[in-house]
Amino acid sequence: MAVAPAAIAFAETPWAPASTTLPGAARAGSREVPVKAGDATSVALQRLPAGASVSVLYGTELLTPEPLKADAEGKVTVPLKVPEGAERGFYPLTIVTQNPASVSQVVLKVSEVVPPLNADAFTLKTVPVGERAYQSALSADGKLFVATARGPNDGSTLVRLDAATLAVEAQAEVPKDAKGKQIGVFGVAVDNAHGKVWTTNTLSETLTVYDAADLKPAKIFPEGSIQHPRDIAIDEANNRAYVSAALSPFVEVYDTETLEHVGQLEFVADRGRAAFGTIDLTLDAKNGRLYSISRDTPWIGWIDLATGKSTTVSVPQAQGATDIDRDPETGRLYVVSQESNNVVVLDAEGEVLADTYIGAGGVSVVWDAKTAQVFAATRAGGSVAVLDRDGKLVANIPVDETPNHLTAGPDGAVYLVSMYGKPGDDDQAGSVTRITPAK
Repeated sequence: MAVAPAAIAFAETPWAPASTTLPGAARAGSREVPVKAGDATSVALQRLPAGASVSVLYGTELLTPEPLKADAEGKVTVPLKVPEGAERGFYPLTIVTQNPASVSQVVLKVSEVVPPLNADAFTLKTVPVGERAYQSALSADGKLFVATARGPNDGSTLVRLDAATLAVEAQAEVPKDAKGKQIGVFGVAVDNAHGKVWTTNTLSETLTVYDAADLKPAKIFPEGSIQHPRDIAIDEANNRAYVSAALSPFVEVYDTETLEHVGQLEFVADRGRAAFGTIDLTLDAKNGRLYSISRDTPWIGWIDLATGKSTTVSVPQAQGATDIDRDPETGRLYVVSQESNNVVVLDAEGEVLADTYIGAGGVSVVWDAKTAQVFAATRAGGSVAVLDRDGKLVANIPVDETPNHLTAGPDGAVYLVSMYGKPGDDDQAGSVTRITPAK
């Protein structure tokens, strides 16, 4: 048996304290395209001190034979080759820097490509609309409202289309903020009862309500009045609008008749220390429940709107959850996740019934009552998966754009909003695709 020496000298490598926080930012792989077994990919680092050296390890295997140095802008790209035969899943990589010294981790996600399936069972019609389209909402009289926003300096639009033909009917004149820049429109919901369109202005941390008929602003809430507003759920019968303060546990409540802020709800994760960070909302108006998911922690939750009490259920199958919808007939919940690339089916009390892999980067899910099917969009996969009520994959429709949001109509049409064209294209034009069963 070998005996270890009592002490080992490290005279040639002086010890110095190191941070466990990367002095910059890192991303492994891509959210725009799936990283598969055998692919060439990279770890991209930025905002490092110029000249900082970077080494990357997988376990104890050094993936950088020689350290790489950040350029004058603090950027460095570490090329990687995913081994052939690597299983889909998460691969933690260790990043070691010097000048300054730090040790941290970044996770590389390896995905599988889900091939097209029964795509000819659907007809697709696509039209361009604005730049970087984010969400859409459908009114009871067949109008589709689409929110687009490229950035704080590049303009934003709220467009009204005829849902049947996708012809553009009107475009809002988006108001400007205190600095003279347009208040970007990201989230959108329709209040049919009062003829209004509610929008979230995420970068300005506010909301704007428009008249649906002429798209003129009816109310602009104060800038900074809501933290990172993202999603809106309208309860028309009770004159309420619920808005998620994204990545926080809070939902702000508004009166849709008076257009005033009237309260706040909170999702409480009552087990463990991981906070609930709301993203999407879906409403069960009949039973008085508001549902949401947490993006960075594995929580699914609902709030009893009569009492304000929240219930949260841990669903470890949903990693990086981004959207939730509900089948009102059965009460089943459908959750799509960007990190775990799946749709998780749960019963009304949060018990997992199915877990279906749909491809890289699930970003949106919607229940289509007309066909009794679930539609789920994948950003990196560039597809729309179709599942039956039990979570079985029955179709997978490839699209050329980068999907972002789905809306279901009462007639069996599903509307896909894509942020822009194929990954890597300079064209930033967003689009709307109407997906209908083939005749």
